[in-house]
Amino acid sequence: MSSAVEQLSCLMMDPDPYRIPPGDLERLQLQALDERLRERRAQIPILDRRASEEGIDAIQSLEDLVPLLFAHTTYKSYPESLLEKKRWDRLALWLGALSTRRIEGVDLEGVDDVDEFLVRLHRAGHYVFCTSGTSGKCSFLNQTERDLEVTRTVMVETVRWVTGFEPKQDRVTFVLGPHQSPTRYGQLFRGVVEGYGRPDARYYLFDEPLRMADLNRMGVLRRRMAEGTATPGEIEAAEEQGRLRQAHMDQRLTDLVDYILAHRSEPMILQGLWAQFWAIVETARKRGVKDGEFHAEIAMFVGGGLKGVSLPEDYREQIQRFFGIDPSNRIDVYGMQEMASGFPRCSAGRYHRPPWALLLVLDRDGERLLNPAQGEVEGRMAFFDLTIDGRWGGLISGDRIQVDFSPCPCGRPSPTVTDVVRYMDLPEGDDKLTCSATVESYVRGVIAD
Repeated sequence: MSSAVEQLSCLMMDPDPYRIPPGDLERLQLQALDERLRERRAQIPILDRRASEEGIDAIQSLEDLVPLLFAHTTYKSYPESLLEKKRWDRLALWLGALSTRRIEGVDLEGVDDVDEFLVRLHRAGHYVFCTSGTSGKCSFLNQTERDLEVTRTVMVETVRWVTGFEPKQDRVTFVLGPHQSPTRYGQLFRGVVEGYGRPDARYYLFDEPLRMADLNRMGVLRRRMAEGTATPGEIEAAEEQGRLRQAHMDQRLTDLVDYILAHRSEPMILQGLWAQFWAIVETARKRGVKDGEFHAEIAMFVGGGLKGVSLPEDYREQIQRFFGIDPSNRIDVYGMQEMASGFPRCSAGRYHRPPWALLLVLDRDGERLLNPAQGEVEGRMAFFDLTIDGRWGGLISGDRIQVDFSPCPCGRPSPTVTDVVRYMDLPEGDDKLTCSATVESYVRGVIAD
């Protein structure tokens, strides 16, 4: 018989895995968690140390899992001096401490920046991706080939579940982002393109790769500006670079409108942010294009905040009306870069937890499990993604969520997320986790000279 992890992972190919009652999955999920713990303790020494100190030898309930969850800050717990001094060997040692495979024998000779560091890791079979680093410090998360396969599968199956479209590589696809990106979102978008995109009609906003070194520099400068330590010359230079970059992006988006309109009579999948789609609508309307002039089979994978852009209150409705998108063909997923599988939005506007991912609602400090048997609860979002192969799958996020453990109005019984806000965006602006200092001290100890 296959393992519990394998049985749950196979549900990714189920036509509707969200229809399975949670009670039918509970025993199998606990077995899978226990399998993962035994397997990962042998691969990740800091996890083994944490489990030993907590006296946890097996997972028999979700409460047993809580002390073993890593904080979302764990994956950016390296000393910043490693990047500043280009100590790539030490950064690789730190990353290996959080990975299921040691990072050894990687050629790091002549590496000049973080982007080349990632290239060398990828060549060695460590498919590391980064978060955006908007705070001035990016996270590094390791992946295996198996993780890449899961990404492709999950994205294709999510589109199929929401829209009913079959992945035949016969659709025009647009990604309002870079063709190459070291972030998780770049991988997710490529998964949809590879599954659904017609080979001769795959369009990206720009071909230049997104550079993590540039994002980090901007993040560091923003932090220094907030601290009052950035010089006027640095600020002026950054503002000029920002103006040039925005002008280039605006021109590329205008160019992309030409291709979108040229293909508007064909089945299409668009992926991007709300503000970008609004810019496309405004440009097309100026050219005399009316609402609803597109093919009936148009799907839109859209998300993200407005990033300070001022739009009409009904911008979503206007965008959907312009493209003629049926609400059921708007693909919306709740998730984060640390997750392999997001929670897709159903017809009732709720985000469903997949069977291969455990959803835990914790108190604000991340110490106590709040999951009820039925009904609604609010707290800190944590998860364990059983499909993650390159690292420990359990994480405590920076999100405050509302979850309903009762059946969804759409008719499916799986738990649903109904509201999300980041703790940092709340009036008190506090996102401290009790567990973070302990685990991060373990990791720092690995690279101590």
